[in-house]
Amino acid sequence: MSRALAKALTSQWAATLYAAAVSVGLTFLLGRILGPAGFGQYSYILTLGSLFAILQDGGFSTLIFRETAKAALTAAPGRPSLMAMGLGHLLGVTALGLCLIPLFPDGERLPLGAAVLYYGLFCATSLVSSELKGHNNFAAEALWRAVTRTATALAAGCALLFPSPGPTAVFLALLVGQAVALATPFARPLLVVPKLHLHRDIYGPCAAFLCISAATTIYFRCDIVLLRQLTSDPAEVGNYAAAYRLIEGVIMLATPLAHIFFRRLRVTLDDAAAFARSFRLMLGVMVALSLCATAGGLLLGPFILTLAFGDKYAAAVPLLSWLLASLPFILPNYVLTQALVALGRERYYAGVTILAAALNIGLNFLLIPHLAAKGAALATVCTEAALCLGLGLAFVKWGFRAVEK
Repeated sequence: MSRALAKALTSQWAATLYAAAVSVGLTFLLGRILGPAGFGQYSYILTLGSLFAILQDGGFSTLIFRETAKAALTAAPGRPSLMAMGLGHLLGVTALGLCLIPLFPDGERLPLGAAVLYYGLFCATSLVSSELKGHNNFAAEALWRAVTRTATALAAGCALLFPSPGPTAVFLALLVGQAVALATPFARPLLVVPKLHLHRDIYGPCAAFLCISAATTIYFRCDIVLLRQLTSDPAEVGNYAAAYRLIEGVIMLATPLAHIFFRRLRVTLDDAAAFARSFRLMLGVMVALSLCATAGGLLLGPFILTLAFGDKYAAAVPLLSWLLASLPFILPNYVLTQALVALGRERYYAGVTILAAALNIGLNFLLIPHLAAKGAALATVCTEAALCLGLGLAFVKWGFRAVEK
């Protein structure tokens, strides 16, 4: 392993472990203070906000990362930078989202409005991260993530000190924390004039990335929404959300490695042999990590859940066992998707994820009324297995050939 790669991976792992520890601690604190019902309401609003954030991002974070790592889009004279267009898109969609808030019930308007604004700032931080990673500044990006996570966690923690805090107080605090982080010098790449320009060669790949994000988020998050709508007990949502937080923790730890390898895949795009070696190495690492995480989760998961959330979440323990079965598919899928994006095959990737999202929604509608939260967990496992099959077929058909520009 080269020194540059070791430094990048070390800094990314350090930031990820720190962010994971802070996020897990905050989640456990929220779960304990809000209780299953309140935590379920918070998770519901968080899910709706994350779904709208897909439109706010518009695929620009992925496009900036890819094109900064290895430019493939030829800059036309007079065209704004990708960052300027990304910010223009973000501001326009966020304004539209705020206009839609009155369509929701009275009790959900304020927390939803705060969530839309929070995710708008969150997407802005993602644009900064994409540019830093694209320029191979993984150490700086790691510090940037640590700063944003610290600011938002401290703000949310302060909100929980108030008497009887609810989801509204939490989202307003997250909004303030994100704003504080963006006021630091780390956010300097955002100091451009936002431009809302519709260029086909920009919004073409952006549309594919947006569909990918939408479909991925839908099959990761629609279970929370459907559990809320198809079951009468809010605690079911809270228990399922608590169990899924541990799965998200594993995914979070695997993310830095995937991003570093993505850039390596992208810059070796013209060397098929080097690309194939990196792909196989990364796939092997992710398979090994998934098996270790599954085994560790089965052994220690119940203890961690009870220790973190308390005895009130005992019903989440069997749900965790079901969800752990998805990890042997989720982590390898990460590699398959990164390779497809690096090869420029985002349209195929988008088609597969849309089909996977449709499958997940159908399975949730079919299983939740009969199995409640266990049905949502089973739908997740089946969806990830189907996605793995669909993504793998791309390499059987095309191998490691990049799309010709």
